Amino acid sequence: MRVLVNIIKVFILAVATIGAYQTYAQDSAHEAEAEWQRGIEAYSAKEYATAKEAFERVEAMGYASADLYYNLGNTYLKLGEQHDKRYAEGELGCAILNYRRALKLDPTMEDARYNLDIVHDYTNDTEPMPHGVMGSMWLAVSGIMSSNGWSVTSIVSLITALVMIMFYLLSSLIALRKVAFFSSIVLIFFFLLSTAFAISQRRAMERSTEAVILCNDICSVHASPDNTSKVIRQPSQGVSVNILRTHGTWSEIEFVDGEKGWIPSKSVEQI
Repeated sequence: MRVLVNIIKVFILAVATIGAYQTYAQDSAHEAEAEWQRGIEAYSAKEYATAKEAFERVEAMGYASADLYYNLGNTYLKLGEQHDKRYAEGELGCAILNYRRALKLDPTMEDARYNLDIVHDYTNDTEPMPHGVMGSMWLAVSGIMSSNGWSVTSIVSLITALVMIMFYLLSSLIALRKVAFFSSIVLIFFFLLSTAFAISQRRAMERSTEAVILCNDICSVHASPDNTSKVIRQPSQGVSVNILRTHGTWSEIEFVDGEKGWIPSKSVEQI
């Protein structure tokens, strides 16, 4: 009897805990929605500092999305345009960082890509080393959809292929069997290809070392993690790099043209 009572107590406690968590989650979602609306309204009223604060609160609450980063990028651009000297407080780098984050979550967001191409001209970034023909084709095709989009496409292709195989096995019509046979081959190939794209994009997101340099104007990149070492480059805010490793308060970075150097970790942020 005592065991049964204890089980009932545990059950009641579990139900109460789940209910409290659901209430907290709902309250958090409502608060994030309110902050989102506050950011949208502030941006429309050209109150960009308020909009930035609201959007960053939404991000801090765990509701990051491609749309959020896109709007945050736009907000930073507008903030930077209000200074006598454009982007004097590093707004350009922050805008590029957020556009890159939006595209990382949704590679098909053309507005973010268009804005990123425009603001890229304000940096002294170098052109990336060209990919081979096959590598360029792979990146171009895989970028048509996000990893989630490719996953859904993969599942739909597999299910349709199984239906075609069923038609091939059960149908008595020769013409239908031929159509089902060749269709299943094409769909299985597309299933494998879309699965490969989904895995490739997911791994790229999880293992990404891509980062953006954040500073008010330009930063000094040193040959070693020491302020007294040789300065090998002075990139502007918004330049894209890869973080190779960290050492104390320094990060070793690699530029898109392959040159490497060391920069204070506070001056670079991972996408």
